[in-house]
Amino acid sequence: MKDRLENFIRDNKKEFDQFDPPVALWDKIEQQLDEKRMHSLIAGSKKEKVVRLSFLLKIVATIVVILCIGLWGYQYQKTESADLSNIDPQLAKQQVHYASLIEFKRSELKQIEKEEPQLYSEFSAEIRKMDVSYQKLKSDLPASPNQEETVRAMIRNLQIQTELLNQQLSIIQQINNVKKEQKHETQQI
Repeated sequence: MKDRLENFIRDNKKEFDQFDPPVALWDKIEQQLDEKRMHSLIAGSKKEKVVRLSFLLKIVATIVVILCIGLWGYQYQKTESADLSNIDPQLAKQQVHYASLIEFKRSELKQIEKEEPQLYSEFSAEIRKMDVSYQKLKSDLPASPNQEETVRAMIRNLQIQTELLNQQLSIIQQINNVKKEQKHETQQI
């Protein structure tokens, strides 16, 4: 079989030679390959730019939303403390202090929501009750005959909320300590 093929090629060599490819054929093929590579690189970079641009736009939008919320909160707190500072500047400072302390402690309390949803629900319900009382005092403040006493009651409410949150966070810490001890004991066995 191999001999037949060799004989066929030898006998027909002249016919094969007349079909030589043009000299510039390989140059054209290389040029076309280079062009295709360039097109694919350009198309790939355009897609990357589009992806990067949309990603950056999302980040910018998130930052804008966070800034707006922060400015709104700052303005709200500033307006509330300005109203209270007309009544008593010292009490206004106390109110701002306790309000920011409560927000911080609420964020700490929020961390247990996934691990202990029932406990978080109970603790949050207690804080909501206190907050409803605070909001009632706040809404009564403009019409109150003794505004300074109403502000003192508001601050006392915030102090109680702070104490309650401290107790709740202490209970959470105790629960976490018990869990750690049980886990440690289980690992030793």
